[in-house]
Amino acid sequence: MNWKDFFYFSQRERRGILLLLVFIGGIFAGKLLFAPPQAEPIATEPTFIPEEPSGQTSEKLPYVPYFQQQERPQRKAYTHPPRPQEQARTYYNRKQEEEARPATNLPPKAEKFAQGVVIELNTADSTDLVKIPGIGAFFAKNILSYKKILGGYHRIEQLQEVHGMYEELYAKIFPFLKVDASQVAAIPVNKASLDRLMAHPYIDFYQAKAIVEVRKKKGRLSSIKDLQLLDEFTDNDWLKIAPYLDF
Repeated sequence: MNWKDFFYFSQRERRGILLLLVFIGGIFAGKLLFAPPQAEPIATEPTFIPEEPSGQTSEKLPYVPYFQQQERPQRKAYTHPPRPQEQARTYYNRKQEEEARPATNLPPKAEKFAQGVVIELNTADSTDLVKIPGIGAFFAKNILSYKKILGGYHRIEQLQEVHGMYEELYAKIFPFLKVDASQVAAIPVNKASLDRLMAHPYIDFYQAKAIVEVRKKKGRLSSIKDLQLLDEFTDNDWLKIAPYLDF
């Protein structure tokens, strides 16, 4: 093989080499033509630093705050003028004057019942209840609110369930009250909805749901015996609920 064969190129290869050389030459020419001009260095003048005279040194003045540079006038302490002796009153003098002053703005106190007076609990209003010794507006409101939720009181002992009631107060008001059970508004068991049954404080959700389910299976309920086999109720529950159910 002759060494000239290594440098032999076909026509297509020669064209490719020529294009490659032209491309490389174009890159170098572009860098030379479009290169940014170099900025000339800016001549700066030397900074002049004055020399201190020989034998002298610079001393800094001491810092004085602004509020110390000016003298402010001193404010005079205010003294209250002495009060006349006849106007000086102590706490005890004012208290005695208030006690001696007639209480014209106070509301009149409710007249209380005497011993032996008895009122019916279900028909009594707040005006009647506040006349019972030991009962004010607060307990009168609670007693009436609980009566509305129950549908009426069946026994006087139910007052012990009123919010805020305590044993001493219950024992004090017991002799002034009696109950007419005929005034109780009973729940129509065969027509009452689930929400109506649950609204009574003696019936919870599961008990109300059990009553509705039995009513769907048996149809119309005739007496409380149709419900006494339910597991959701105890004997004590039936004693409390029975006066409030209407079949």
